[in-house]
Amino acid sequence: MAAMSTWWRKLSIRARLSIGYTATLSLLLLVYAALIYAQVYQRFSAEIDHRLDQEVEIAEQALAKDANGKLVWRPPQDMTSDGSETLANVLWIDVHGPGGELIGLAPGGYGRGLSLETLPYEARPSGFFSTKLQSGTPLRVLQRQVEAGGLRAVIRAAFAEEQIEEELASLLWVLALGLPLAVGAAGLAGYWLAGRALAPVAKMTEEARSITADRLDARLPVINPNDELGRLGTTFNELFARLGGSFEQLRRFTSDASHELRTPLAVIRSVGEVALREQHDEATYRDVIGTMLEESDRLAQLVQSLLTLARADSGRIVLNQEPVNLADLISEVANHLRVLAEEKGQQLDFRVPRLAVRADRAVLRQAVVNILDNAIKHSPPGSAVTVACRARGDRAEIDVSDQGEGIPAEHLPHVFDRFYRVDAARTRQDGARRGGFGLGLAIARWAVEAHGGQITAESTPGRGSVFRIVLPCEITPTE
Repeated sequence: MAAMSTWWRKLSIRARLSIGYTATLSLLLLVYAALIYAQVYQRFSAEIDHRLDQEVEIAEQALAKDANGKLVWRPPQDMTSDGSETLANVLWIDVHGPGGELIGLAPGGYGRGLSLETLPYEARPSGFFSTKLQSGTPLRVLQRQVEAGGLRAVIRAAFAEEQIEEELASLLWVLALGLPLAVGAAGLAGYWLAGRALAPVAKMTEEARSITADRLDARLPVINPNDELGRLGTTFNELFARLGGSFEQLRRFTSDASHELRTPLAVIRSVGEVALREQHDEATYRDVIGTMLEESDRLAQLVQSLLTLARADSGRIVLNQEPVNLADLISEVANHLRVLAEEKGQQLDFRVPRLAVRADRAVLRQAVVNILDNAIKHSPPGSAVTVACRARGDRAEIDVSDQGEGIPAEHLPHVFDRFYRVDAARTRQDGARRGGFGLGLAIARWAVEAHGGQITAESTPGRGSVFRIVLPCEITPTE
């Protein structure tokens, strides 16, 4: 059994389909042939019984009482050339009295030219039965008790079944010779049809071999997108599209990360080399060390952001969800970032009712920090940054609005992508505080989506932007 299973698994799908199709068809044909044989046999048997019944009825009509009060039988005359009496439908027919004495015997048409061999009389109930003569000839016999002129008699009619057996044997030979031919032809047709049906697989396989990491833009040929193979090919093409997007994102991510990591390292190296070229006073060295520490801190922030995204992508961050009051959380974040707003003369305005959601406080806080920090960074001095929160059905919405330069419409779909920057002016600013890395909004999106929420951005160039966080709401607001 194990060897058969191994052999079966080694076969091609085309061969397995052909073998399965041929085996199934063979079984169906065998069942069909058996049904045909049984039906023909039943029809022959019914026909024989009908003939015997007719002959017995005719023989019964030929019974009569003679002048001496005895039963006599005058069978129908079917005169042959020699004047013998024959009955066309039977081998022979005889009539016996109640005691078994023979009243009459007549050969039938099927017995013409043969030596007449009859059955010994045996008392039995009326009906059909099958038996054999001493010579081995199979018989079908109808024995019936009848009454004529007040006297009882027994009529027997016999039919030789040899002819039926010969016809059934001929039918078996036809079936036995025809079935293998039909199965063989069906097997070849099934093999050909399987090859035609699996031809798209061969084409897809050939094309798939040529697809590499550098050719993820290639697609498998799909002949019929509505059948199973077409849907499989379409699914693989969608997979290649996703892989291509992921590879492209990975390449862009690696390139951007390398650039971002290289920049602070280059600054630290260049500042250090310049400081070592000649002697400087203490203030200069302090300024150099401060610059190096600032770049080191920037490098640490970048590494921390990359690690956060890496853990998020791998699913290793487990959320510790609990009821979080949004009013307390936003107030804490606003107080934390207020000093940055005050440096630019900005006003932080937040209107938040006491509204609770179920979330991981630290992760949700990081999202709000990144969004609010982004709004402060891209708002002009003296402007206002507003944080508003409200319940809308079973959702809680947090809106962070700024009065910055806004985001062009073509950039809006990408602002949450990693390392994506609208332009250098929005991310690289001169002065004490440097621009971001393009990771804050990506981390914010992950943090919100990890809680089953959504984050969107709306902007009107020249009038500012609105970033909206939507989260499942657990508790209705209370003023």
